[in-house]
Amino acid sequence: MQTSRRERISYYLYFFGQNMFYMIIASYISIFLLNHGVSETLAASVIFAPQIWDVINDVIFGRIVDKCHFKGGKFMPWLKVSWILIPLTTIFIYCMPENISTTAKCAWVIFGYCMWSVAYTMCDTPIYALSTSMTDDVGERNSILSIGRVSGTAAAVIATLAIEGLYSGMGWRLLSICLSVVAMALMFPILIWGKERYSSESAGAKSFGDMIRALAGNKYLIIFYIAFFLVGLTNTVQTVIPTFAQYVLGDTEKGTVLLAMAIIPAIIVAIFIPALCKRIDKFWLYVGCLIIFVISSILQFFTGYKNDTVLYVTMALRGVGLVGYNVLVYMFTPDCVEYGQYVTGVRQEGITFSIQTCVTKLSAALMSSLSLVLLSLFGFKAANADSITGIVDPAGAFGCWNVLTWISAIGPVMAIVILITKYRLRDNAVSLMAKCNAGDITKEDCEKQLKAL
Repeated sequence: MQTSRRERISYYLYFFGQNMFYMIIASYISIFLLNHGVSETLAASVIFAPQIWDVINDVIFGRIVDKCHFKGGKFMPWLKVSWILIPLTTIFIYCMPENISTTAKCAWVIFGYCMWSVAYTMCDTPIYALSTSMTDDVGERNSILSIGRVSGTAAAVIATLAIEGLYSGMGWRLLSICLSVVAMALMFPILIWGKERYSSESAGAKSFGDMIRALAGNKYLIIFYIAFFLVGLTNTVQTVIPTFAQYVLGDTEKGTVLLAMAIIPAIIVAIFIPALCKRIDKFWLYVGCLIIFVISSILQFFTGYKNDTVLYVTMALRGVGLVGYNVLVYMFTPDCVEYGQYVTGVRQEGITFSIQTCVTKLSAALMSSLSLVLLSLFGFKAANADSITGIVDPAGAFGCWNVLTWISAIGPVMAIVILITKYRLRDNAVSLMAKCNAGDITKEDCEKQLKAL
Protein backbone atom coordinates (compact mmCIF):
# COMPACT_ATOMS: atom_id res chain seq x y z
CA MET A 1 0.00 0.00 0.00
CA GLN A 2 1.11 3.54 -0.74
CA THR A 3 -0.49 4.96 2.41
CA SER A 4 0.69 4.38 5.98
CA ARG A 5 -1.49 2.78 8.64
CA ARG A 6 -1.38 5.95 10.74
CA GLU A 7 -2.48 8.01 7.77
CA ARG A 8 -5.40 5.71 6.97
CA ILE A 9 -6.62 5.68 10.58
CA SER A 10 -6.51 9.48 10.74
CA TYR A 11 -8.49 9.58 7.48
CA TYR A 12 -11.17 7.33 8.96
CA LEU A 13 -11.33 9.40 12.15
CA TYR A 14 -11.86 12.54 10.11
CA PHE A 15 -15.05 11.11 8.61
CA PHE A 16 -16.24 10.23 12.09
CA GLY A 17 -15.90 13.80 13.29
CA GLN A 18 -17.18 15.34 10.06
CA ASN A 19 -20.36 13.27 10.12
CA MET A 20 -21.09 14.29 13.68
CA PHE A 21 -21.32 17.86 12.41
CA TYR A 22 -23.37 16.78 9.42
CA MET A 23 -25.94 14.89 11.48
CA ILE A 24 -26.72 17.69 13.91
CA ILE A 25 -27.40 20.00 10.96
CA ALA A 26 -28.97 17.76 8.31
CA SER A 27 -31.16 15.65 10.60
CA TYR A 28 -32.04 18.03 13.40
CA ILE A 29 -32.49 21.52 11.99
CA SER A 30 -36.15 20.79 11.24
CA ILE A 31 -37.06 19.62 14.74
CA PHE A 32 -34.93 22.45 16.21
CA LEU A 33 -37.13 24.93 14.35
CA LEU A 34 -40.33 23.12 15.32
CA ASN A 35 -39.24 23.14 18.96
CA HIS A 36 -38.79 26.92 18.71
CA GLY A 37 -42.30 27.57 17.45
CA VAL A 38 -41.62 27.77 13.71
CA SER A 39 -44.41 26.17 11.63
CA GLU A 40 -43.79 23.19 9.33
CA THR A 41 -44.24 25.21 6.14
CA LEU A 42 -42.06 28.10 7.29
CA ALA A 43 -39.38 25.72 8.58
CA ALA A 44 -39.31 24.05 5.15
CA SER A 45 -38.65 27.44 3.54
CA VAL A 46 -35.93 28.27 6.06
CA ILE A 47 -34.11 25.00 5.35
CA PHE A 48 -34.44 25.35 1.59
CA ALA A 49 -33.38 29.02 1.29
CA PRO A 50 -29.62 28.50 1.99
CA GLN A 51 -29.43 25.85 -0.71
CA ILE A 52 -29.83 28.47 -3.42
CA TRP A 53 -26.54 29.94 -2.26
CA ASP A 54 -25.11 26.48 -1.64
CA VAL A 55 -25.29 25.45 -5.28
CA ILE A 56 -23.35 28.56 -6.30
CA ASN A 57 -20.91 28.19 -3.42
CA ASP A 58 -20.08 24.55 -4.21
CA VAL A 59 -19.38 25.21 -7.89
CA ILE A 60 -17.21 28.23 -7.09
CA PHE A 61 -15.27 26.34 -4.45
CA GLY A 62 -14.72 23.32 -6.69
CA ARG A 63 -13.29 25.64 -9.31
CA ILE A 64 -11.03 27.29 -6.73
CA VAL A 65 -9.70 23.92 -5.54
CA ASP A 66 -8.81 22.91 -9.10
CA LYS A 67 -6.98 26.18 -9.78
CA CYS A 68 -5.20 26.76 -6.44
CA HIS A 69 -2.02 24.94 -5.44
CA PHE A 70 -0.78 26.06 -2.03
CA LYS A 71 2.61 25.33 -0.56
CA GLY A 72 0.98 22.90 1.85
CA GLY A 73 -0.77 21.00 -0.94
CA LYS A 74 -3.90 21.13 -3.05
CA PHE A 75 -6.36 19.80 -0.45
CA MET A 76 -4.78 19.84 3.02
CA PRO A 77 -4.86 23.66 3.55
CA TRP A 78 -8.64 23.67 3.10
CA LEU A 79 -9.06 20.95 5.73
CA LYS A 80 -7.13 23.08 8.23
CA VAL A 81 -9.27 26.16 7.63
CA SER A 82 -12.57 24.27 7.79
CA TRP A 83 -11.49 22.59 11.03
CA ILE A 84 -12.04 25.96 12.71
CA LEU A 85 -14.99 27.26 10.69
CA ILE A 86 -17.34 24.26 10.90
CA PRO A 87 -17.65 24.22 14.72
CA LEU A 88 -18.00 28.01 14.85
CA THR A 89 -20.91 28.04 12.39
CA THR A 90 -22.54 24.97 13.97
CA ILE A 91 -22.52 26.53 17.42
CA PHE A 92 -23.77 29.85 16.00
CA ILE A 93 -26.90 28.19 14.58
CA TYR A 94 -27.82 26.43 17.81
CA CYS A 95 -27.11 29.48 19.95
CA MET A 96 -30.12 31.23 18.43
CA PRO A 97 -31.80 33.39 21.12
CA GLU A 98 -35.20 32.05 22.20
CA ASN A 99 -36.80 35.42 22.97
CA ILE A 100 -36.59 36.91 19.46
CA SER A 101 -39.39 37.05 16.90
CA THR A 102 -40.15 34.22 14.48
CA THR A 103 -38.83 36.34 11.61
CA ALA A 104 -35.56 36.92 13.46
CA LYS A 105 -35.27 33.20 14.22
CA CYS A 106 -35.67 32.35 10.55
CA ALA A 107 -33.10 34.99 9.53
CA TRP A 108 -30.66 33.70 12.17
CA VAL A 109 -30.87 30.11 10.95
CA ILE A 110 -30.72 31.05 7.26
CA PHE A 111 -27.57 33.14 7.80
CA GLY A 112 -25.96 30.50 10.00
CA TYR A 113 -26.88 27.71 7.60
CA CYS A 114 -25.32 29.61 4.68
CA MET A 115 -22.08 30.12 6.60
CA TRP A 116 -22.07 26.50 7.77
CA SER A 117 -22.56 25.35 4.19
CA VAL A 118 -19.47 27.27 3.03
CA ALA A 119 -17.41 25.83 5.89
CA TYR A 120 -18.64 22.29 5.25
CA THR A 121 -17.84 22.52 1.54
CA MET A 122 -14.28 23.53 2.51
CA CYS A 123 -13.87 20.16 4.21
CA ASP A 124 -16.10 17.80 2.27
CA THR A 125 -14.74 18.39 -1.23
CA PRO A 126 -11.04 18.23 -0.19
CA ILE A 127 -11.33 15.19 2.12
CA TYR A 128 -12.84 13.05 -0.62
CA ALA A 129 -10.51 14.46 -3.27
CA LEU A 130 -7.58 13.73 -0.96
CA SER A 131 -8.18 10.01 -1.58
CA THR A 132 -7.10 10.48 -5.22
CA SER A 133 -3.91 12.18 -4.02
CA MET A 134 -3.04 9.75 -1.23
CA THR A 135 -2.86 6.83 -3.66
CA ASP A 136 -3.32 6.17 -7.37
CA ASP A 137 -4.21 2.51 -6.77
CA VAL A 138 -7.95 2.07 -7.43
CA GLY A 139 -8.27 -0.94 -5.12
CA GLU A 140 -6.54 0.83 -2.24
CA ARG A 141 -8.61 3.93 -2.88
CA ASN A 142 -11.86 1.94 -2.79
CA SER A 143 -10.81 0.34 0.49
CA ILE A 144 -9.88 3.68 2.06
CA LEU A 145 -13.12 5.33 1.00
CA SER A 146 -15.30 2.40 2.04
CA ILE A 147 -13.78 2.18 5.51
CA GLY A 148 -13.99 5.96 5.76
CA ARG A 149 -17.70 5.75 5.04
CA VAL A 150 -18.07 2.96 7.63
CA SER A 151 -16.51 5.35 10.13
CA GLY A 152 -18.85 8.10 8.97
CA THR A 153 -21.84 5.80 9.30
CA ALA A 154 -20.74 4.84 12.81
CA ALA A 155 -20.56 8.54 13.60
CA ALA A 156 -24.08 8.95 12.29
CA VAL A 157 -25.27 6.25 14.70
CA ILE A 158 -23.48 7.60 17.73
CA ALA A 159 -24.23 11.25 17.00
CA THR A 160 -27.88 10.50 16.28
CA LEU A 161 -28.33 8.45 19.44
CA ALA A 162 -26.54 11.08 21.51
CA ILE A 163 -28.46 14.01 20.02
CA GLU A 164 -31.79 12.20 20.23
CA GLY A 165 -31.21 11.29 23.84
CA LEU A 166 -29.70 14.58 25.02
CA TYR A 167 -31.27 17.52 23.21
CA SER A 168 -34.40 17.72 25.33
CA GLY A 169 -32.49 17.63 28.62
CA MET A 170 -29.21 19.33 27.77
CA GLY A 171 -30.56 21.94 25.38
CA TRP A 172 -29.41 22.67 21.85
CA ARG A 173 -26.78 25.26 22.79
CA LEU A 174 -24.72 23.16 25.20
CA LEU A 175 -25.19 20.06 23.06
CA SER A 176 -23.78 21.79 19.96
CA ILE A 177 -20.73 22.97 21.89
CA CYS A 178 -19.98 19.54 23.36
CA LEU A 179 -20.46 17.82 20.01
CA SER A 180 -18.16 20.34 18.30
CA VAL A 181 -15.32 19.74 20.77
CA VAL A 182 -15.47 15.97 20.28
CA ALA A 183 -15.75 16.22 16.49
CA MET A 184 -12.79 18.61 16.25
CA ALA A 185 -10.60 16.21 18.25
CA LEU A 186 -11.46 13.38 15.85
CA MET A 187 -10.79 15.48 12.74
CA PHE A 188 -7.42 16.78 13.93
CA PRO A 189 -5.03 13.82 13.23
CA ILE A 190 -5.37 14.01 9.43
CA LEU A 191 -4.13 17.60 9.60
CA ILE A 192 -0.82 16.23 10.88
CA TRP A 193 -0.44 12.90 9.10
CA GLY A 194 -2.31 13.40 5.82
CA LYS A 195 -0.06 13.34 2.74
CA GLU A 196 -0.61 14.28 -0.88
CA ARG A 197 1.77 12.05 -2.80
CA TYR A 198 0.07 11.56 -6.17
CA SER A 199 -0.62 14.46 -8.53
CA SER A 200 -1.85 14.19 -12.11
CA GLU A 201 -0.18 16.16 -14.87
CA SER A 202 -3.59 17.55 -15.80
CA ALA A 203 -4.03 20.87 -13.94
CA GLY A 204 -7.74 21.29 -14.48
CA ALA A 205 -9.72 23.34 -16.96
CA LYS A 206 -8.13 26.64 -17.96
CA SER A 207 -11.36 28.61 -18.19
CA PHE A 208 -14.91 28.38 -16.87
CA GLY A 209 -16.09 27.39 -20.35
CA ASP A 210 -13.52 24.59 -20.49
CA MET A 211 -14.73 23.39 -17.10
CA ILE A 212 -18.34 23.24 -18.26
CA ARG A 213 -17.37 21.39 -21.43
CA ALA A 214 -15.29 18.90 -19.45
CA LEU A 215 -18.18 18.27 -17.07
CA ALA A 216 -20.62 17.90 -19.94
CA GLY A 217 -18.30 15.29 -21.43
CA ASN A 218 -18.32 13.30 -18.19
CA LYS A 219 -21.62 11.54 -18.84
CA TYR A 220 -21.29 9.00 -16.03
CA LEU A 221 -20.82 11.76 -13.45
CA ILE A 222 -24.09 13.33 -14.62
CA ILE A 223 -25.98 10.02 -14.74
CA PHE A 224 -24.80 8.84 -11.35
CA TYR A 225 -25.56 12.07 -9.52
CA ILE A 226 -29.00 12.37 -11.04
CA ALA A 227 -29.72 8.94 -9.57
CA PHE A 228 -28.07 9.83 -6.27
CA PHE A 229 -30.08 13.05 -6.05
CA LEU A 230 -33.33 11.15 -6.49
CA VAL A 231 -32.43 8.71 -3.72
CA GLY A 232 -31.46 11.49 -1.33
CA LEU A 233 -34.50 13.61 -2.19
CA THR A 234 -36.91 11.05 -0.71
CA ASN A 235 -34.69 9.53 1.99
CA THR A 236 -36.93 10.68 4.83
CA VAL A 237 -35.89 8.04 7.36
CA GLN A 238 -33.38 9.87 9.57
CA THR A 239 -35.19 13.22 9.33
CA VAL A 240 -38.73 12.05 10.05
CA ILE A 241 -37.95 9.46 12.76
CA PRO A 242 -37.43 12.08 15.53
CA THR A 243 -40.72 13.77 14.58
CA PHE A 244 -42.49 10.39 14.35
CA ALA A 245 -41.20 9.33 17.76
CA GLN A 246 -42.08 12.58 19.52
CA TYR A 247 -45.46 13.34 17.97
CA VAL A 248 -46.82 9.89 16.99
CA LEU A 249 -45.28 7.41 19.42
CA GLY A 250 -45.05 10.00 22.19
CA ASP A 251 -41.71 8.58 23.25
CA THR A 252 -38.37 10.08 22.17
CA GLU A 253 -36.56 7.02 23.57
CA LYS A 254 -38.29 4.88 20.96
CA GLY A 255 -36.98 7.35 18.40
CA THR A 256 -33.47 6.62 19.65
CA VAL A 257 -34.06 2.89 19.22
CA LEU A 258 -35.55 3.37 15.75
CA LEU A 259 -32.60 5.47 14.62
CA ALA A 260 -30.24 2.85 15.99
CA MET A 261 -32.10 0.11 14.13
CA ALA A 262 -31.91 2.17 10.93
CA ILE A 263 -28.16 2.77 11.12
CA ILE A 264 -26.49 0.00 13.13
CA PRO A 265 -27.23 -2.71 10.49
CA ALA A 266 -25.61 -0.41 7.95
CA ILE A 267 -22.41 -0.38 10.00
CA ILE A 268 -22.39 -4.15 10.47
CA VAL A 269 -22.90 -4.82 6.76
CA ALA A 270 -20.51 -2.01 5.76
CA ILE A 271 -17.64 -3.71 7.60
CA PHE A 272 -17.70 -6.36 4.89
CA ILE A 273 -17.87 -3.86 2.01
CA PRO A 274 -14.10 -3.76 1.25
CA ALA A 275 -14.01 -7.57 1.01
CA LEU A 276 -17.22 -7.70 -1.01
CA CYS A 277 -15.89 -5.10 -3.47
CA LYS A 278 -13.03 -7.47 -4.29
CA ARG A 279 -15.53 -10.14 -5.34
CA ILE A 280 -18.49 -8.12 -6.64
CA ASP A 281 -18.44 -4.90 -8.62
CA LYS A 282 -19.55 -2.11 -6.30
CA PHE A 283 -22.15 -1.04 -8.87
CA TRP A 284 -24.17 -4.19 -8.30
CA LEU A 285 -23.71 -3.95 -4.54
CA TYR A 286 -25.14 -0.43 -4.67
CA VAL A 287 -28.12 -1.43 -6.81
CA GLY A 288 -28.74 -4.42 -4.54
CA CYS A 289 -28.84 -2.15 -1.48
CA LEU A 290 -31.36 0.12 -3.17
CA ILE A 291 -33.59 -2.85 -3.98
CA ILE A 292 -33.46 -4.04 -0.35
CA PHE A 293 -34.38 -0.55 0.84
CA VAL A 294 -37.37 -0.30 -1.50
CA ILE A 295 -38.80 -3.70 -0.56
CA SER A 296 -38.32 -3.20 3.20
CA SER A 297 -39.81 0.32 3.11
CA ILE A 298 -43.00 -0.94 1.50
CA LEU A 299 -43.07 -3.93 3.86
CA GLN A 300 -42.82 -1.60 6.85
CA PHE A 301 -45.74 0.50 5.66
CA PHE A 302 -48.04 -2.51 5.52
CA THR A 303 -46.89 -4.06 8.81
CA GLY A 304 -47.55 -0.82 10.71
CA TYR A 305 -46.13 0.53 13.94
CA LYS A 306 -48.40 -0.87 16.64
CA ASN A 307 -46.07 -3.77 17.38
CA ASP A 308 -42.66 -2.51 18.56
CA THR A 309 -40.79 -5.69 17.63
CA VAL A 310 -42.10 -5.71 14.07
CA LEU A 311 -41.38 -1.99 13.77
CA TYR A 312 -37.77 -2.43 14.87
CA VAL A 313 -37.18 -5.45 12.61
CA THR A 314 -38.50 -3.72 9.49
CA MET A 315 -36.44 -0.64 10.33
CA ALA A 316 -33.34 -2.83 10.64
CA LEU A 317 -34.04 -4.26 7.17
CA ARG A 318 -34.25 -0.73 5.83
CA GLY A 319 -30.93 -0.08 7.58
CA VAL A 320 -29.29 -2.79 5.48
CA GLY A 321 -30.52 -0.98 2.38
CA LEU A 322 -29.09 2.28 3.67
CA VAL A 323 -25.58 0.83 3.25
CA GLY A 324 -25.76 1.84 -0.40
CA TYR A 325 -26.68 5.43 0.39
CA ASN A 326 -24.35 5.92 3.36
CA VAL A 327 -21.27 3.93 2.33
CA LEU A 328 -21.06 2.77 -1.27
CA VAL A 329 -22.28 5.92 -2.98
CA TYR A 330 -19.14 7.95 -2.24
CA MET A 331 -16.89 5.39 -3.87
CA PHE A 332 -18.19 6.31 -7.33
CA THR A 333 -16.93 9.91 -7.54
CA PRO A 334 -13.22 8.96 -7.87
CA ASP A 335 -14.26 6.69 -10.75
CA CYS A 336 -15.92 9.67 -12.41
CA VAL A 337 -12.73 11.72 -11.91
CA GLU A 338 -10.71 9.05 -13.74
CA TYR A 339 -13.31 8.67 -16.48
CA GLY A 340 -13.54 12.43 -16.95
CA GLN A 341 -9.80 12.80 -17.38
CA TYR A 342 -9.68 9.80 -19.70
CA VAL A 343 -12.32 11.09 -22.13
CA THR A 344 -11.68 14.86 -21.91
CA GLY A 345 -8.01 15.09 -20.98
CA VAL A 346 -8.88 17.35 -18.03
CA ARG A 347 -8.59 16.16 -14.44
CA GLN A 348 -10.99 17.99 -12.13
CA GLU A 349 -10.98 16.57 -8.62
CA GLY A 350 -12.14 19.84 -7.09
CA ILE A 351 -15.22 20.51 -9.19
CA THR A 352 -16.13 16.80 -9.40
CA PHE A 353 -16.05 16.29 -5.64
CA SER A 354 -17.76 19.64 -5.08
CA ILE A 355 -20.64 18.32 -7.19
CA GLN A 356 -20.75 15.34 -4.83
CA THR A 357 -20.87 17.75 -1.88
CA CYS A 358 -23.44 19.98 -3.58
CA VAL A 359 -25.80 17.14 -4.49
CA THR A 360 -25.44 15.56 -1.03
CA LYS A 361 -26.29 18.80 0.78
CA LEU A 362 -28.92 19.92 -1.73
CA SER A 363 -30.78 16.61 -1.68
CA ALA A 364 -30.60 16.50 2.13
CA ALA A 365 -31.92 20.05 2.48
CA LEU A 366 -34.64 19.54 -0.11
CA MET A 367 -35.55 16.28 1.59
CA SER A 368 -35.82 18.06 4.95
CA SER A 369 -38.00 20.75 3.39
CA LEU A 370 -39.99 18.25 1.32
CA SER A 371 -40.55 16.08 4.41
CA LEU A 372 -42.07 19.02 6.26
CA VAL A 373 -44.24 19.96 3.28
CA LEU A 374 -45.39 16.35 2.84
CA LEU A 375 -46.12 16.05 6.55
CA SER A 376 -48.36 19.10 6.25
CA LEU A 377 -50.03 17.83 3.06
CA PHE A 378 -50.69 14.43 4.65
CA GLY A 379 -52.45 16.08 7.58
CA PHE A 380 -49.68 16.25 10.17
CA LYS A 381 -49.64 19.39 12.35
CA ALA A 382 -47.34 19.56 15.37
CA ALA A 383 -49.51 22.37 16.73
CA ASN A 384 -52.44 19.93 16.93
CA ALA A 385 -50.64 17.65 19.37
CA ASP A 386 -52.53 16.83 22.56
CA SER A 387 -51.47 19.13 25.38
CA ILE A 388 -51.05 16.23 27.80
CA THR A 389 -49.64 13.37 25.72
CA GLY A 390 -47.94 15.46 23.02
CA ILE A 391 -49.35 13.07 20.38
CA VAL A 392 -51.02 14.27 17.17
CA ASP A 393 -54.46 13.10 16.02
CA PRO A 394 -54.91 9.80 14.06
CA ALA A 395 -54.96 11.58 10.69
CA GLY A 396 -51.67 13.32 11.47
CA ALA A 397 -50.14 10.08 12.74
CA PHE A 398 -51.07 8.21 9.54
CA GLY A 399 -49.72 11.07 7.44
CA CYS A 400 -46.41 10.94 9.27
CA TRP A 401 -46.29 7.14 8.77
CA ASN A 402 -46.76 7.57 5.02
CA VAL A 403 -43.91 10.06 4.75
CA LEU A 404 -41.63 7.86 6.86
CA THR A 405 -42.23 4.65 4.89
CA TRP A 406 -43.35 4.26 1.27
CA ILE A 407 -42.61 7.85 0.23
CA SER A 408 -38.90 7.17 0.83
CA ALA A 409 -38.95 4.33 -1.73
CA ILE A 410 -39.94 6.53 -4.68
CA GLY A 411 -36.47 7.98 -5.33
CA PRO A 412 -34.60 4.66 -5.11
CA VAL A 413 -37.00 3.05 -7.60
CA MET A 414 -36.28 5.79 -10.16
CA ALA A 415 -32.54 5.58 -9.40
CA ILE A 416 -32.45 1.82 -9.98
CA VAL A 417 -34.00 2.23 -13.42
CA ILE A 418 -31.58 5.01 -14.39
CA LEU A 419 -28.47 3.22 -13.16
CA ILE A 420 -29.23 -0.17 -14.74
CA THR A 421 -30.12 1.33 -18.11
CA LYS A 422 -27.58 4.17 -18.35
CA TYR A 423 -24.56 3.73 -16.05
CA ARG A 424 -21.93 1.48 -17.70
CA LEU A 425 -18.77 2.35 -15.75
CA ARG A 426 -17.35 -0.64 -13.87
CA ASP A 427 -14.34 -1.21 -11.58
CA ASN A 428 -12.16 -3.08 -14.07
CA ALA A 429 -12.60 -0.34 -16.67
CA VAL A 430 -11.78 2.38 -14.13
CA SER A 431 -8.56 0.58 -13.17
CA LEU A 432 -7.42 0.65 -16.78
CA MET A 433 -8.35 4.32 -17.19
CA ALA A 434 -6.45 5.21 -14.01
CA LYS A 435 -3.33 3.48 -15.35
CA CYS A 436 -3.68 5.37 -18.61
CA ASN A 437 -4.19 8.69 -16.80
CA ALA A 438 -1.07 8.03 -14.73
CA GLY A 439 0.94 7.29 -17.88
CA ASP A 440 1.53 3.62 -17.06
CA ILE A 441 -0.10 2.49 -20.31
CA THR A 442 -0.88 4.27 -23.56
CA LYS A 443 -4.40 5.23 -24.53
CA GLU A 444 -4.21 2.86 -27.48
CA ASP A 445 -3.36 -0.07 -25.20
CA CYS A 446 -6.08 1.01 -22.80
CA GLU A 447 -8.69 1.09 -25.57
CA LYS A 448 -7.73 -2.42 -26.66
CA GLN A 449 -8.03 -3.77 -23.14
CA LEU A 450 -11.34 -1.96 -22.56
CA LYS A 451 -12.81 -3.54 -25.68
CA ALA A 452 -11.71 -6.95 -24.42
CA LEU A 453 -13.62 -6.59 -21.15
